[in-house]
Amino acid sequence: MTLSARIRHALVLLAVSVFLPSAVSASGTWMTLTDSAVPDDVVLCDDDYTGDITMTFLGDCTLGGEEKSRNSKLGFRKRVEENGLDFPLREMSRLTLYDDLTVANLECVLTDRSLKRVEKEYNFSGPTAYTEILTSAGADCVTLANNHSHDYGEEGYADTKAALEASGVCWFGTDAPAVWRSGDGVMIGFIGVSYSLTGERYRQYTRQMNYLKELGCAAVVTVMHAGTEYSYSAPDSYQRQIVSRAMECGSALVIGHHPHVVQGYDILDGVPVVYSLGNCSFGGTTHAKDSDALAVQAVLSFTEGRLVRITLRFFPISITSDSHYNNYSPCFLTGRDAQRVLEKMKKSTGRDPGEWTETDGASVVVDIP
Repeated sequence: MTLSARIRHALVLLAVSVFLPSAVSASGTWMTLTDSAVPDDVVLCDDDYTGDITMTFLGDCTLGGEEKSRNSKLGFRKRVEENGLDFPLREMSRLTLYDDLTVANLECVLTDRSLKRVEKEYNFSGPTAYTEILTSAGADCVTLANNHSHDYGEEGYADTKAALEASGVCWFGTDAPAVWRSGDGVMIGFIGVSYSLTGERYRQYTRQMNYLKELGCAAVVTVMHAGTEYSYSAPDSYQRQIVSRAMECGSALVIGHHPHVVQGYDILDGVPVVYSLGNCSFGGTTHAKDSDALAVQAVLSFTEGRLVRITLRFFPISITSDSHYNNYSPCFLTGRDAQRVLEKMKKSTGRDPGEWTETDGASVVVDIP
């Protein structure tokens, strides 16, 4: 299929998405841009939009865990069984139910089958019913561009995508970008990157970026899964490479995770970059090495269809609301605990995120042109 034909069919998907099974956010519609046969029509999207779009980004959400922890009294499944499917992201709902769209990193396989696991150190999975953890919190899109989405091979990956689609949660990965379209017609594109942008990965990324631009996306967000695990130091060479190439291709914002700890942010040639949010609802362990993490809101301001400003709000969180062990239900931090997270960010990149304030419940970075 030619690029022009793909653009036409994607525009139609966005135009008729109200009639197709797709994810709906608080104020718009999501669509994963995979190839499919549709009528050869074109719909024009609003390029005169003036207003703000508020996005929330959550870090690693491992909804389940290893097979050996299935029946553990302290495991993820037991906590959900005892407390309900809304328990893991109940506190995050304070952000995610009142924004325009939410993107989380789903770092596990969702399947109801007994599949052969890939030979590696950790394999994470949960039942398909766990999609309700996302929908109950208003998490309307997830990235699958990470190192655990294929823990049970292509079959597990396919099961995960099918479960998300059946529940109305959009997804994007290295194999497909996604688009969010507001009720006013403005479109935001999302591309997932895992580990690096070299060789064919970079060529694929470039194709996806050009595709989203030609569709008429007013901004494209790159979500990267990269970096050195448990490193509080400066971003490593892979993170810097991804950020550099994403900027060259025209990404308006870069949000990262994978190191399992908080790393800092930077503003490079007007492009805000958050290198690592850390974990969120992380079912991979009962006792995390570091419970500090971050949720981020980005407010994109448009004037007549042109992105003129990005405002970032940093929300320090703990990945557990129990001080004795990981109960997989993150909560917001306050006071000195919140400031500790912001200090970790500053130590990582040297850029000061500011002071945590009681009134805002967050540190605010404004006016990034």
